[in-house]
Amino acid sequence: MIELRSNITIPKIIALYSELNGDNPAGSVDLKLPASLSQNHFGVVFSLLQFIATWMRTSSSGRLILPVKTPEDALEYLKNEFVYPAVVLSWEKEILNLNGENIRGLLKKPSQDYYRELDFFNNKEHHSIPVFCFDHDLSKRGKSRVFYDLNNRLMTESNMDFTLHPAFEKLANRFNKMVFKASVKDQLSTFYGIIHELFSNTHEHARTNEKGYNLYPNIRALYIKFHNTTIPKYLETYQEFPGLVKFFNSGFKVNAGKQLYLVELSVLDSGPGLYKRYTGAQEYADNIKDEVDIIKQCLYIHNTSSTEINKNNKGYGLDRMLQLIDGKGFVRIKTGRADVFRDMKNHRYVAHENHSAIQLNDWQNDSATDFMVNDPSTGTLISIFYPLEYVPYE
Repeated sequence: MIELRSNITIPKIIALYSELNGDNPAGSVDLKLPASLSQNHFGVVFSLLQFIATWMRTSSSGRLILPVKTPEDALEYLKNEFVYPAVVLSWEKEILNLNGENIRGLLKKPSQDYYRELDFFNNKEHHSIPVFCFDHDLSKRGKSRVFYDLNNRLMTESNMDFTLHPAFEKLANRFNKMVFKASVKDQLSTFYGIIHELFSNTHEHARTNEKGYNLYPNIRALYIKFHNTTIPKYLETYQEFPGLVKFFNSGFKVNAGKQLYLVELSVLDSGPGLYKRYTGAQEYADNIKDEVDIIKQCLYIHNTSSTEINKNNKGYGLDRMLQLIDGKGFVRIKTGRADVFRDMKNHRYVAHENHSAIQLNDWQNDSATDFMVNDPSTGTLISIFYPLEYVPYE
């Protein structure tokens, strides 16, 4: 059994992949969720969900175990932002409490009700808002009204002023009422552009596997979170990641309390991942640089794995994302065995003539040429740090 701890961090999540892929004489691997998350830092929640999706996809995945005993505790626990999607992804498995009882039936109606609550951003957490789409469960917990109309058609970017504006306003007001009026409001078009491009890519490329067959189960999701603390605290928190250390040492405008306000935007899918989708291959390349090269191709304008007639109009998504965060943001991309980042504050956007010239650095060692071979993860996770120029509201 793999037991997730409350103090989970990205390095600990990376180590879990090795545990998942290790020798397992029992034949199946149960997964026990933590009671809570005590360190909800950049990318942690969706990195954890990506691991859970990877576990769910493995042939050895067993039962999901929730750290609760009573029905009342189970219903309250379900509302945690990492628990609800884990339960929906594991719906065809046994979902046990600490008494060894299968409580899936108990959670069926409440999970459907909570999905409708999430569609109106009535989540339990105060500093974050998740938006989930479950392609395998269209009747009860399917495609969010944030991204899809009543006919399950993907909405345009302009619609986000209606569907996502309440999320940013509610989140900012929970966080600090002055922040929305002073800073977030002026950045909404940028946020809408980033989110629409990334989520459109999941709509196009992450609902089926590399051979075009529907994935069951399947998650595509957005995560918006506000962060604020001092630069020294950010440096202490992310000291294990040299790329983030350079990012936070690059000079930011802070408020009178010397705090830097950041918006985290993470988009996750449990599709085939960039390498398998782009190449159609069922296995990974021998050389990790081939996988990184595919990520660069996906970041390159007009390059796409789309088979649609208008594919020449596609391929803008990830390139446009880089342009929207140019000079300000930081982006991490974890897909397949690759885990890379781009610091767009220290390495500005350049319209290269060849995709191979795009700079990406390894998440763990910061190298632009020596990339670590990680245990494979399901789908693609893109997490962005975007700083706010916070001005006190008068």
